[in-house]
Amino acid sequence: MGNERKKINLTDIDENSIVASFKEERPADRQVQVAGNKRQADEENGYVRLFIHESPVCARLGKTIYLRKEFHERIQKIVQTIGNNEMSIFSYVDNVLEQHFATYQDEITKEYKKRSTELF
Repeated sequence: MGNERKKINLTDIDENSIVASFKEERPADRQVQVAGNKRQADEENGYVRLFIHESPVCARLGKTIYLRKEFHERIQKIVQTIGNNEMSIFSYVDNVLEQHFATYQDEITKEYKKRSTELF
């Protein structure tokens, strides 16, 4: 497996999924489940289902961000161990952010509106 990258066939990209992500909609076949505070027996499976899979967006279509060294190392271990080296760090971070925005969308919108001013 090593450092081999999975090649993506551009004809396999779900354009509707990409467009929906820009509109902050969620495609029907990939609904994000909001995790509750209650710990359940299948919590690990829920974690794997939510975060340990390739993102539908290609990393080269994204933007560069910087992470703390310790976060990068921690994420790399998660991807290598739980993800069996079959996913990228980009995918993991993308999945975590997708869940974060789904969970806190209302609060973020409320706080944003409180602080933003009308342009015209």
